[in-house]
Parts: sequence; structure tokens; C-alpha cells
Amino acid sequence: MDDVDLKILELLEENGRLSHEEISKILHISRPAVHQRVGKLEKNGVIKGYRSIIDWRLMEQKIKVLIFVKARCQNFKEMAGKIVELQVPNVKIVECQRLAGEWCMMLKVRVNAPEDLTNLIDEMVKHEEVLETSTTFILSTMYEDGWKEI
Repeated sequence: MDDVDLKILELLEENGRLSHEEISKILHISRPAVHQRVGKLEKNGVIKGYRSIIDWRLMEQKIKVLIFVKARCQNFKEMAGKIVELQVPNVKIVECQRLAGEWCMMLKVRVNAPEDLTNLIDEMVKHEEVLETSTTFILSTMYEDGWKEI
């Protein structure tokens, strides 16, 4: 990996929708060279994928929360899988993080309304492995270009 690859990564990280043509103009290299380099970065797993940043205020699932979970279990992956697979109306579990420390798991969740969150927690604590939960509402998120209310 050289400086050109790093510059391509920086450009794509800032705007994943940049075309190879646009990148080639910015870096003053040929479009086929950009195509080859991006393909190699994807093949080698350096570029894992592309994503969109959504303004969830315009959608139904406006409320973002973090749910911290304490659990006691023999098989963490199995227990976490059961929780992530819960089907609760108007609830989307976005991420599940395994933690070290007081809490063993953190879920990032989107819900339409507070009662949807109550329904999710009620379903979670039905699993005897779940000992305790703590919920924190996300007010805003910091990105490289500043705070966003999304």
C-alpha cells in the first residue's frame, strides 16, 4: 500500500459515492489505475463495504438508544444471537458490541416510540441469562464534520 492507495481510501471514506473517474481527476491518475487499486483494496479486505448516512429524523425510527446488558451464560455468542434475533415491532437492533468491564454487551437500537423500547426490554429479560439492563438515549452523534442530530 502506498500514498496513492491511502489517498483513495481517504476520499472514499469521506464520500463513498465518488466515481473512479472523479477520483482519477482529483489524484491526477488514470481511471483504470483507480479501478485496479480500488479492486485490490476491496479484494484484500481493506475496503469492507460502502454505507449511507441516513437522516433518521425523516423516518419513523427517530429514537436512538444504547442498551447495556449484564448476563451470565456459558455461551456468549449463542445468548447474544438470541437477543439480536428478537423480533419486536417498530424496533431495529442496529449493532451488538461485546464489552469488557461491568457490562458484557451493548446494543445500539432504533425505535419509533418509548413503548417500543419497553417491549424490547421485556422480551430481552425473558431470557434467564440476562441479569440486568441499562438504557441511555442518544441525543446526537459526532462525525468528522461535526455534531449531527441523526
